[in-house]
This record gives sequence, C-alpha cells and structure tokens, in this order.
Amino acid sequence: MMQLGQIETSAGYISQAKYLRSQSSSELENRLGFKPGRLAKGWTLLFLLDKLTPHDFEFRGYTQMSGGVVQGHLRQPPDPRNSEQRLHDGSYDVQKLKEKLVRETFVYSGPDRLCKVIPVAGVTGANDYPQGTGIPQWEILKTRPKRFKVAALISPNQLYTGNYT
Repeated sequence: MMQLGQIETSAGYISQAKYLRSQSSSELENRLGFKPGRLAKGWTLLFLLDKLTPHDFEFRGYTQMSGGVVQGHLRQPPDPRNSEQRLHDGSYDVQKLKEKLVRETFVYSGPDRLCKVIPVAGVTGANDYPQGTGIPQWEILKTRPKRFKVAALISPNQLYTGNYT
C-alpha cells in the first residue's frame, strides 16, 4: 500500500492533473478509458517529479485511443498503428514535436502538471481499457521509468479536491 508523500518509480501512461480534479470515480473511468468500476475501490494520484526528455516518452494521442491506437479498444482495430507510429509515417519530425512538448507543455507544478492514476484494484487485462472521452496522454517508456510522488490517496466515492503540489 502506498503512503502519502512516498516516492515511487514507474513508467506507463500519464496525463495532466487538471482533468482529474473534482471528478467522480465513474467520470474518471469515462475520461481516462478505464472499464466501469475499475476505480470503485479507490485510486492513487502520482505527480511526476523527474523532468522528461524527448527520449523518455511516446505520444499516445488522447484517451479515446486505447493504447494510443484509433479504435484500440476493439480486438482488431482497422489501423493498429499507435499515435507515435502514425506521426512517423506521416513524415512529422517527431523529435522536434517532442522537444516542443517538453519545452512548452510538460510542467511539474500547477493544474497542468503531469500525473498518473493507479487504481487500487491493481493490474487487469487489455480488455479493461475501453475508449475514453479524450484527454491527452503520453507513455513513459518502461525502459526509462521516472520518479513520482504519491500526491493523494482517493477512497471509494471520494473526489480528488486537493491542490497541485
């Protein structure tokens, strides 16, 4: 069990804290693309401490794209490429896009700060990630885990109403 203020090292999907504040667990499931009931036992909010470099993460679009894949919630999506692959294939300069994101969007304080939601229920299968409503998401690579601070422990039926520190 995580403790408030504890430092955890993790990888995986992140978003921004402003999309989580004052939302019910069921609304967060809907926004983030968690199966209904996934946050019913509560959840933990982690704030990213380490600054990301362009080599630490990949684009995953918005949460309506499970796994960063358009219609990724389907067993066989029509186009299995994820957001980053689609950018590469579309001849975008992904390195420059990442550098701009790191410089202009990724922040470590305030409502736009980068964060991670960990369901108390633990890890589940790939089918537990339906289409979300579309908040931005990125994936910290498993080979480059980062430090996070446990910012809040949210009990069942509780809202995150805390600050962003």
